[in-house]
Amino acid sequence: MRSLIFLSLLIFCYSANAQYNGTASVTHGLATAIQNNLYTCVGGRITNIGSITASDSSVWIVPSAVNFTNTSFPFSSDLHNACAGLNYANDDAALATLNGSDIVIIDSTGELITAYIFADNYFELYINGVQVGKDKVPYTQFNSSIVRFKVNRPFTVAMLLVDWEENLGLGSENNQGFSYYVGDGGMVAVFKDSNNNIIAKTDSNWKAQTFYTSPVTDLTCPTEVGNLRLSNLCTTASTNNGSTYYGLHWNRPSNWMDEGFNDSSFPQATTFTNTVVGVNNKPAYTNFTNIFDSPENDAEFIWSTNLLLDNEVLVRYTVPLSTNLEQTATAKTDFKIFQNLINNCIEINFDRYENLNDIQRVSIFNFHGQTIFKHSGIVESIPLNNLAKGIYFVEITDKQNSIRKKIIIK
Repeated sequence: MRSLIFLSLLIFCYSANAQYNGTASVTHGLATAIQNNLYTCVGGRITNIGSITASDSSVWIVPSAVNFTNTSFPFSSDLHNACAGLNYANDDAALATLNGSDIVIIDSTGELITAYIFADNYFELYINGVQVGKDKVPYTQFNSSIVRFKVNRPFTVAMLLVDWEENLGLGSENNQGFSYYVGDGGMVAVFKDSNNNIIAKTDSNWKAQTFYTSPVTDLTCPTEVGNLRLSNLCTTASTNNGSTYYGLHWNRPSNWMDEGFNDSSFPQATTFTNTVVGVNNKPAYTNFTNIFDSPENDAEFIWSTNLLLDNEVLVRYTVPLSTNLEQTATAKTDFKIFQNLINNCIEINFDRYENLNDIQRVSIFNFHGQTIFKHSGIVESIPLNNLAKGIYFVEITDKQNSIRKKIIIK
């Protein structure tokens, strides 16, 4: 009887895998949990790690082989972490809790860079191959992070992104009335220099490649076109029966995080709107739209080509020696701002602005990115009126760029 069962399983696996015509290893069914609950949080989901054997006898870790328990890999600092009761109203409040011990030194003579990251669900960040920060909450509740490091430009950003799963090996979770609900991923990041200038942000200029796709119910639907691993023809419907779910797995290059890794084989990242990712009800994101949704320098959510089915994604980007924005600011668009307590106003000094005729408008934004003042052309004095104490941003927009500086109203 056992022989018949074993033979039927072999026939089933063969007929199913014969349909697949790609380079991935194919798994079927649930993985076996090998680590239970890496992290627990009230209101959070189970964060198990599993192992599963593919039809070609290769063994895979799902949802990903991560460094969460690796004590030498530093955790990120908290921008927002409901699991720890850290619900900061803005980035300055979060930054004020840091004493400098969090800063990872890559180059002793480097500049201080601050990265702000929101990932659904988990990330590991490398700079020039150095481990600089990993997500504190692998799954939920949703959190956002700060990672600070010192490095010389240009430098290379490499990140492992993982969309976690409750049904190990099946790329799904128990959600919204379905036992096998197909979740989604997405990551947004902003990198700033010591002058609070954005020097890099996630967009389609990044590279992104998938290394684990699930659930796949029809092995004829995945395709590979050049370096693209496509599953856009596969269904993303959630169900209450995962018996027909397969997983596709590709080996990660051993040196994928290194500065010298050749990522020319990685496709360009795909961008997604806030609405598609579904972050409008998540304080870990919405409390910090002044960073992630800067009116003049908006960061975009990125992932591989399939936000729903791709669960392990590697992304890379090289930050250049300098940006056009910084070159312009240094060369001809420097200005100074200060609060005039006597006249109860903000004063703007344009002495070092090369061509005042280029200025199109002067704006002030609050921490939520809301415009509270806008003036066409030049204005050198802005009444404070009943403006509340706090942190604001004065932005000068000319024909080529927008330059923003922070001011604290006392």
